[in-house]
Amino acid sequence: MLEFTKEERGKIQIMDQEIDLEKLDDREWPSDVHLVTYTVDGNTFHDAVRAYTMVDIFDAYHDKVRKQGKVVKIASGYGRIRPNLYGKIKDES
Repeated sequence: MLEFTKEERGKIQIMDQEIDLEKLDDREWPSDVHLVTYTVDGNTFHDAVRAYTMVDIFDAYHDKVRKQGKVVKIASGYGRIRPNLYGKIKDES
């Protein structure tokens, strides 16, 4: 599981990490969630992340995995709750 600094978490909000796509249930997520697919040491992982821009997501993940892997894809279209009803993007810690 990737660990992010407080500064990085100021720009992104991690909803869930290391998701099993076959058991994905996005009914409780806001519709501005992005699914980040990345590899580390040959293993593929999927995280659900909110951010104001995809660039913020890419920057945070690229900085974490660039030495052992890469960001494969950032996909949108997940979640079912309107973002304004879910709340602002914030650090959950």
